[in-house]
Amino acid sequence: MTDDLLRASGIMLAASIVLVADDARAQRADDNAIADAEDAFGSNDGGEDLGLYGPFDVRGFSPIDAGNVRIEGVFFDRQGDLSLRLVEGNRIRVGPSATGYAFPAPSGIVDYRLRTPGSEASLSGVAQVNSFGGALVEIDAALPVTDQFGIGGGFSASRSEYASGNNADITNMAAVAAWRPSTDMDAKLFWSRTRIADEDIFPIILGDGRTTPSRLVRRRFLGQHWADVETERFNYGAIVRTTVGGFGVRMGLFRSVNEVREGHNVFLHAAATGSPAARTVSAYPGRHGASTSGEIGIAREFATGRLTHRVQFIARGRKQDRRYGGGQGIELPPAPFGRPYYVERPVFRFASQTTDAVRQWSAGLSYQADYSEVGELSLGIQKVGYRKSVTTATGPRPVSRDNPWLFNVAAAMNATSRLSLFGSYTRGLEESDVAPEIALNRDEAPPALNTRQLDAGAKLRAGPINIIAGAFDIQRPYYGVDGASIFRRLGKARHRGVEASLSGQPLPGLTVVAGGTFLRARLFGDEVASGAIGNRPVDVPARKLVVSADWRPVSSATSIDLTVEHVGPNIGDTRNEVRVRPYTTVDIGLRHRLTIAGAPAVIRVQATNVLNSYGWEVAGDNAFIYTQPRQVIARLAVDF
Repeated sequence: MTDDLLRASGIMLAASIVLVADDARAQRADDNAIADAEDAFGSNDGGEDLGLYGPFDVRGFSPIDAGNVRIEGVFFDRQGDLSLRLVEGNRIRVGPSATGYAFPAPSGIVDYRLRTPGSEASLSGVAQVNSFGGALVEIDAALPVTDQFGIGGGFSASRSEYASGNNADITNMAAVAAWRPSTDMDAKLFWSRTRIADEDIFPIILGDGRTTPSRLVRRRFLGQHWADVETERFNYGAIVRTTVGGFGVRMGLFRSVNEVREGHNVFLHAAATGSPAARTVSAYPGRHGASTSGEIGIAREFATGRLTHRVQFIARGRKQDRRYGGGQGIELPPAPFGRPYYVERPVFRFASQTTDAVRQWSAGLSYQADYSEVGELSLGIQKVGYRKSVTTATGPRPVSRDNPWLFNVAAAMNATSRLSLFGSYTRGLEESDVAPEIALNRDEAPPALNTRQLDAGAKLRAGPINIIAGAFDIQRPYYGVDGASIFRRLGKARHRGVEASLSGQPLPGLTVVAGGTFLRARLFGDEVASGAIGNRPVDVPARKLVVSADWRPVSSATSIDLTVEHVGPNIGDTRNEVRVRPYTTVDIGLRHRLTIAGAPAVIRVQATNVLNSYGWEVAGDNAFIYTQPRQVIARLAVDF
């Protein structure tokens, strides 16, 4: 498929050049994650991730798994990834960026931005190849039908090659319509579909419980070619903002579906390189997750002297249904550890699956006060209703219910014209991680968790540099895999740490984004006291440091960028006997801006993990995946 994609790239770009519109608005040629970053706490622009945190990792927890997802600030219960043809990126809302945010969440918030058609026609194309043998083509277009109404959409196709030697064929398509009848109203309607076909499943390495596995040759496929999976994801919905009688009204309604056909998992038991090692493969009869979610917010803003007040009523709801389980695991013949050994597909006999249903609503009031040049205060209180029912092969389980009152308070004060202080306290009702692949009750999701967070810090503007530093303390129930391979509650987790961000342009043409977090994660409860598990949670690195820089000399068409990321020591098993060593990666890149038939374009070349650093990522209790090896990516983006 790679050759087909390369041919398609040339055809797509050649055809697009003929359709050049001289007044088109630049889009993809301007993508630059470093230059666009607000801080170092986490963002994504044009598919490139930057910063300390991401949608699956904020202060040791996952906003995605916790259910803390927004689309342009509106609550969204995500079941499947959002296509990059639909969204142009995201921001992690944590620390000061969450101050003043109505109903923030203890585990952070990931907020996505839709690709919205503008007032000018545009057409963008991207062709990309990489040293693993993968290839990608993308095309995005927008058309203003009238002064008030525009439509846009995109399509991409790729042959994705991964670090473990596996691959997949991925297609994405999306459409967005935007209507702006007046300055007081706008509406967006969107739809997207992602299809992942013939995705070979990479193996998870199961350790010996004492050390990390022996070093493996990367990009060597150690799975089984018949052990694949196919996935389809749909996300669609609408967002409306308007003003009625002096009140601002915001509404959103969404549908998210993730459908997995029959899938597989492959596990390799670690051994000395080349010596016989046990192998297990499991298959399951697909899984399904679907959710309808929405939000309505009504706000009123008014002023009294130097104080600006904003009062909001916000109601949210979701209806989520899932189907999972029913799989069977089979032992395969032993094979030399680290070497491919393929066998015929065994016959699997699937069991009955489990279904669960979540119904949740919340309603609350948020108050924000902004005292000109002094500071701001944010208060919020909400009532939540939560109900979860689970039905297994043996019948329904007891229904889980929770109806807590949640509140939050946050304040920021300008100590000087350059220095501000901030602090917040937040209580939340969040989802837990689902049971991992290594658990016997794989994919099972516990009831929602009562969580709380306290954080405080300072923000300093030192000339062109913004510096943010703070501390946080998060507590929530802890779920993990016990000695019987069952995923269940094992105690309480407390994550305390400090974090810092530095961003800005210290010199003309030089943009720097740097950050660090040092985290002390500890567990408490009967399981820890008895010695059944250690007092440190699995897969919460003690530190992470990231430095990114982009340098573009004045009047130059070329810029170079550098990112250095350090991941600190980690814990690889629940008994805390497996210590995972830290590792550091270095990425270097270059952008060269040019014109093609009068259209702005950029050539992007990037080498990731250029020093070919080797490390282990933790995939669960005593389960590991090696880090990605060196890769070179070449990309051409043209805005027509």
